[in-house]
Amino acid sequence: MSQQQEITALKKFVRATNFLATSQIYLKQNVLHKRPLEHSDIKPRLLGHWGTCPGINFVYANVNRLIKKTNRPFLYLVGPGHGFPAVQANLFMEGSLSHFYPETIPYNETGIEDICKKFSAAYGYPSHANPEAPGQILEGGELGYSLSVAWGAVLDNPDLIATVLIGDGESETGPLAASWYANRLVSPANNGAVLPIVHINGYKISGPTRMGRMSHEELELEFKGLGYHPIIVDSDLEEDVYVQMTKAMDESYAMIEAIQTKARNGEDIVKPRWPVILMRTAKGWTGVAEDNGKKLEGNCDSHQVIVNKCAKDKQHLDALDQWLASYKFNELYSINEQNQIVFDKDIQSLLPPKELCCGRQHLSYGGEVVRSLNNPKLEDLAYGAETPRGQRGYSMLKMGQWMRDAFKLNRDQRNLRIFSPDETYSNQLQAVFEETDRAWQWPIESWDEDMSRDGRVLELLSENLLFGMLHGYTVTGRHGMFPTYESFSQVVSSMADQYCKYVYASQGVHFRKPVPSCNVVLSSLLERQDHNGYSHQNPSFLGAMLEKHPEIISAYLPADANTTLVYTERAFADRDKLNIIAAGKKELPQWLTLDEARQQAKDGVMVWDFASDENPDVVLAGCGDYVTQECMASLVILRELLPRVRVRFVSVTELSSSGLGSRKFQSKPWMMDEIFTADKGVVFNYHGYPNTIKKLVFDYKGSHRFRIKGYEEEGSTTTPFDMGVRNGTSRYHLVIDMAYKLFQQGVIDETQHVAITTDMLQRLVDHRNYIKANGVDPENIENWVWTR
Repeated sequence: MSQQQEITALKKFVRATNFLATSQIYLKQNVLHKRPLEHSDIKPRLLGHWGTCPGINFVYANVNRLIKKTNRPFLYLVGPGHGFPAVQANLFMEGSLSHFYPETIPYNETGIEDICKKFSAAYGYPSHANPEAPGQILEGGELGYSLSVAWGAVLDNPDLIATVLIGDGESETGPLAASWYANRLVSPANNGAVLPIVHINGYKISGPTRMGRMSHEELELEFKGLGYHPIIVDSDLEEDVYVQMTKAMDESYAMIEAIQTKARNGEDIVKPRWPVILMRTAKGWTGVAEDNGKKLEGNCDSHQVIVNKCAKDKQHLDALDQWLASYKFNELYSINEQNQIVFDKDIQSLLPPKELCCGRQHLSYGGEVVRSLNNPKLEDLAYGAETPRGQRGYSMLKMGQWMRDAFKLNRDQRNLRIFSPDETYSNQLQAVFEETDRAWQWPIESWDEDMSRDGRVLELLSENLLFGMLHGYTVTGRHGMFPTYESFSQVVSSMADQYCKYVYASQGVHFRKPVPSCNVVLSSLLERQDHNGYSHQNPSFLGAMLEKHPEIISAYLPADANTTLVYTERAFADRDKLNIIAAGKKELPQWLTLDEARQQAKDGVMVWDFASDENPDVVLAGCGDYVTQECMASLVILRELLPRVRVRFVSVTELSSSGLGSRKFQSKPWMMDEIFTADKGVVFNYHGYPNTIKKLVFDYKGSHRFRIKGYEEEGSTTTPFDMGVRNGTSRYHLVIDMAYKLFQQGVIDETQHVAITTDMLQRLVDHRNYIKANGVDPENIENWVWTR
């Protein structure tokens, strides 16, 4: 095909998709514009964003051309939030919608009527990319995640090219700004490539964008500084923008192929300079140029629905009528004997083979491409059965050993990665470096440790970038872990929310299959942020995520290392989940054998018989590892002071928005009475904010018996034990609370209650004086040993 034929085909293709996008936004009938418009043709509510649609269509057509030319698989990710009419227009044109929805969206005029009538209509199609749309791996309702998700998708998919269209408004977000740095992490030898295309249409919803007011020279300098090779495409230049774009796409592909070929032939590629296309076209390109003297095309006023009064205003209706007529859509297709649409032969020349259409890209379907993990044997890693109760050990070290063995067992599958915002060592996962390295494509100095071009650990100090990459990696069928400081996990709370929405919505889509879980590990927990101070004390991510669907979110708070191993194995075996594991990195007592830990994980709630008495007078519960240590220490003190009092200890290690414990436990409501008794007082010591647990037990008829302890936003630079003191979760506070419950129930008298409370308060005063004088906790606290 000659260049002129290609350009002719591209222009026809974009005309067709622009027409279909416009019709979706405006029309409820007469959607093919077979007669002049009437007011009754217009939807009662006009929703959607026209301004970005022409750019999406323009790029989609050029991606199709490149697929046809190279016969290589592509994903197309769309960053601009509400340009879905354009995406859906292309999915219809290429036949993907009719493939997946043959009954509702057949490949004929009825199919076009469906997508137009239902766009942004009640129970219809959303205004942004969504899981119901084929080929989409990103819930497009929030800006900023497109580029990082694209980088994650190409990891360990060496043939894949992910083209991602980035809005210039989107480029101003923090997550997107950090995503450019992924070129430091992704090796061209064993991974695919990302082709970013920044759509500089100049405007956001009501004003100019930063990039829109930059010169070509400034743009080139910025992206060269970021390590990319910028290619300018500008509709204001003399050369036809369609010609410019085909050249830019060809040049970009040639650069990608050259970099990958060199790397795969053994050449060490330092600082691979990937291409980025900087595409300037007018916002609302090909739409209505102006309205009553007000500039629309090429201005912020074309961002959403222009000429939006056409349901009643004759001038607006006429403008829309002329706009739709300008595309001459009726000239671009015919109907065959089977009542199917047959597009113009030029348009057909750009339609890829069915299996290579962006909407048919199998990597976007989830479970069809899941590469299952070979799991390590827990018996080889756990603290042994001969280990005495209370012997000290490390949860995060054991998790690191599990990951190390998993990397070894899955070396050939290349289906596992850690996405760590510069915290792998700090969070005590360093055992993984016995098997792999940190990936790094920039220069590696002789003194750098555990770094190589193809490491399985991705580290960069951006939670946004790495969580986005984890999203792209898991939804295309691979397994990952995101370990981070608990206090800073809230940085990605909204990203995690969008991930959950994507997974939840996918479950109702027939062609999407389950995807590996997204596993967030919270370490450097608030109880041991004593040296970092108040700024590092924040467990709010747990509470925020526990508002989500219980089918999607599980929060695991293992009390020791063996339970951590069991929940790590479970998390990686899960599908369609976001799992949170909160585990400390400091030395703590170990409580359960591996068999006991497995038993605990079945229900997520268990009475620890070895620490409990029959027919208890009071119940003590712990949820979290540091707070469990304090619970056990308080039991020792209480039994010394009140040897005849009977206490039950309950360990809670699993939470979801539907309550305490596993779904199996929650399905038996009577178990709450069986575990917590029907009438005894309960003191519940929780790792995070008390309100989280209060909400989870609100519907339990015995919730009035609960005294819930937790982080109360009190912190400072202090000693480890004093963090619990400041928030009322220390052993002394727990004894006070249990004594009060016992007094309320008449188990002890007022004299005993006052004496115990006075004793504990004095111990707290003594402790404060000691740490102020010595700077550390007393020996009997710092190296406390369990005795029963």
